[in-house]
Amino acid sequence: MPELAEVEYFRNKIDPKALGRKIVSIKIKDDYILKSPKKKFKNSLKGKEFKSTKRWGKYLFLEFDNKDLLLHFAMSGNIKFYNTNNNEPEYSKIILNFDDNHAISIISIRKFGRVEIVNDYKEFIENNGIGPDALDVSLEEFKNIMEYKKRSFAKSALLDQKAISGLGNLYSDETLFQSQIYPKTKISELDENQIETMYCNMKAILNKAIKCIKNHTDYPDNFIIPHRNKEGTCPVCDTKLKQLKVSSRTAYYCPNCQKNP
Repeated sequence: MPELAEVEYFRNKIDPKALGRKIVSIKIKDDYILKSPKKKFKNSLKGKEFKSTKRWGKYLFLEFDNKDLLLHFAMSGNIKFYNTNNNEPEYSKIILNFDDNHAISIISIRKFGRVEIVNDYKEFIENNGIGPDALDVSLEEFKNIMEYKKRSFAKSALLDQKAISGLGNLYSDETLFQSQIYPKTKISELDENQIETMYCNMKAILNKAIKCIKNHTDYPDNFIIPHRNKEGTCPVCDTKLKQLKVSSRTAYYCPNCQKNP
């Protein structure tokens, strides 16, 4: 599932290729991810240019005419910029064609995701109760959030998009591994130093992940991400990784490095 790092990678791909180009046509191949009326959607975008992009957590916003095109990639979404002389990318659902024979394809393999036009991204974030972006949240804000989530498991607290926006299974597991915190540890059981360590690791991991999207082998040797599978072993102590369910989500962890308190 695209998390904060993947969506930031998408944004970095769009900026140099799509900003300032005129949209000449819109093709809607499958409208189940489109949350705006089709006719209004096409009329709003045709002839317009994207002026800037903004990412908030797992959401991507493309600004035009004082409005925003919202993209949420859910379980299996992607975005591709391609030359229209070539074949459309597989699983394309919505295609925005530009005036230079290039296009953006919004891709979804499974029936999730969200595409719509919103008046203002800040208003959308506020109205939907989405928490602060994980890369922008301050340490003081993070501490306050963890205090509010003190009855939650550490894994659940990091996954709560209304508390902190942007982390999914992958980067929450890495944050807890690097912090040596068992996924089902209650936040109330962590001291201030552990909270600060978790915060610093979260930021460092996300920044590193943005640079390693194309190839997981680029991660540092002590990262759990490349080993996060049923047969994986801990990159630090070589203990076989275990799995457990936390609020219906699967967590990978090292039982030796992340001891159950």
